[in-house]
Amino acid sequence: MARLYAATGDGIARLDEAGHEWRVELFLRGSGAQCLAVDPADPDTLYAGLRAGGVCRSHDGGRGWVESELVESGVFSVAVSAVDGALYAGTEPSRLFRSEDGVASWRELEGLLELPSRPSWRFPPRPWTSHVRWIAPSPHDAYLSPICPRALACARRRASPAAAGDAVRLGGRRRPPLRRTRRRADLGKRRSGRKLARLHAARRFARGAASARVREHLSRDPFRRTMALPEA
Repeated sequence: MARLYAATGDGIARLDEAGHEWRVELFLRGSGAQCLAVDPADPDTLYAGLRAGGVCRSHDGGRGWVESELVESGVFSVAVSAVDGALYAGTEPSRLFRSEDGVASWRELEGLLELPSRPSWRFPPRPWTSHVRWIAPSPHDAYLSPICPRALACARRRASPAAAGDAVRLGGRRRPPLRRTRRRADLGKRRSGRKLARLHAARRFARGAASARVREHLSRDPFRRTMALPEA
């Protein structure tokens, strides 16, 4: 039997497949649930991020919930690591937290706030603030936690085993230095020039070979021996 969860912006909806129909249950009504995450190791364990209530946890598929407050109460993204089961929560304003014991305690990953692009982070409806909108923990490395916030930035910081989860990589692509870009452009032009020269040489060779074959054919044809052939 298939099961789906959805955050509606007002609560959490659970959809269970029953034959050819779906049965829908609503939880946390009026809570302002913005996001949710299901534990990969246990489909009955899920976490919900609330607009103004921190994070809620359920161990019975959404029927019962336990609240957990954060320093920043507005949670707009949650994710569970498939490697070690750690829970991540992204807030507004943009901050990133990690919990290794369900939702009993939290530790802030301050690497996010050390990014040089932080002063330019904006959220269009409220340009004076920003929030972490997506979190995607690495499925292979517990110490690398890529996240993708509203800010347009790109950075990567490798954490030591003692600071699991401190490494962050923001969505986007790192732009190479301008000098390196120019070198690549010049190299591309040189390669294009060499390719064009080889193409012209191949065409000249093909024309010469074709002219030689035509001359040889006409020289053997008694009816066309009188035809004047241009010089190659």
